[in-house]
Amino acid sequence: MPPQAHHPDNPPPRGRGQRLLFLDALRAFGSIAILLHHFSLYAPLRDLAAPLLGTCLNWLESHARTTQIFFAASGYVLARSLSSQTWNLRTLRTFVIQRYFRLALPYLATIALVLTAYSFARDYLPAQVTGSPVTPWQLLTHFVFLQDILGQEQLSAGFWFVCINFQLCLMYAVMLWVRDSLSSRHFDAATLIGWGLAAFSLFSFNLDGSNDAWGLYFFPYFFMGIVVHRALQPNARQSEFWLYQLLFVGALCVNWRWRLVIAMIVGLVLYLAEKTGFGARWPKNPVVSWLGKISYSLFLVHFPVLVLVATACIRLDWTSPRAAVAGLFVAIALSLAAATAFHRWIDAPSGRLARILSRSERSERNRNASAPHHGETAYARS
Repeated sequence: MPPQAHHPDNPPPRGRGQRLLFLDALRAFGSIAILLHHFSLYAPLRDLAAPLLGTCLNWLESHARTTQIFFAASGYVLARSLSSQTWNLRTLRTFVIQRYFRLALPYLATIALVLTAYSFARDYLPAQVTGSPVTPWQLLTHFVFLQDILGQEQLSAGFWFVCINFQLCLMYAVMLWVRDSLSSRHFDAATLIGWGLAAFSLFSFNLDGSNDAWGLYFFPYFFMGIVVHRALQPNARQSEFWLYQLLFVGALCVNWRWRLVIAMIVGLVLYLAEKTGFGARWPKNPVVSWLGKISYSLFLVHFPVLVLVATACIRLDWTSPRAAVAGLFVAIALSLAAATAFHRWIDAPSGRLARILSRSERSERNRNASAPHHGETAYARS
């Protein structure tokens, strides 16, 4: 893996020092789009700025939700880094622990930031923003990524994504464990399971928006990235990618959903960029690289920053349309600054800790596999 963490899903380089530049660009675009979506959604700055920016804010509220980018990118990167490994129960256990630390440490730090922001904002901002007073049970469900499933209110915008991402990563790891447990030369169980889950979601589960607390609802977007990775392998059947796109087209014929169209576009762009080698060469831009590196941090911290800036505006009675517009731009700038600091002091160290856990597990597994007195042989896929 690269020497510095830049996202919860850190791909191993294809070659010495090679970065997935286009993937960084996708993440940069997605994180900025989500920030703008949330800033156009929440009162009071959104309402106060409406006389000047109403049309723009309405468009961002309706069209800037692009989490499909992150799901597809996550599936692609995890397939690159995990699919070639051999999986058993011990590997699965270690991955769950590693993934929890990688996602949860920045997430738990953000909970502390959010609670601090709410203590400053309560009685000044509407309940739509600050929510109900936090309960111990609500906090506990957040610690284990189960708040939506257990019917608890989210503490911050975007926390649902971290929970879903953890579910999807666990689903993929279990698929790989099943693949290696069956050890068949004739079929890939992980691929069969993935296609089955994607088809069930597209034609049934994803039709009901009340199912969005479960990873299966978003699984087709995530599996898009996995299919892209499979199609790019040497001697791979290119038809699998196009058949998967046709599966989406069939689902759109049953029920039109813009979220599926976005996932198809992301998958197609990622496939073409990586297949042509364009994704490893473009864009060589330090700003895009920086935004891609801090994308997870920006995804987490922008909402508490918005809460703090909005509260300051209300407390100081800066409530004119011009002041609200200025407040939104200040919140964007402070979000970028906070995300940079958050990445350096919290996100990157959590990535290093997760890699240390992985390396320690691999070293111990290799020692056990090579020890002459050990009764087990290395678990290998046929």
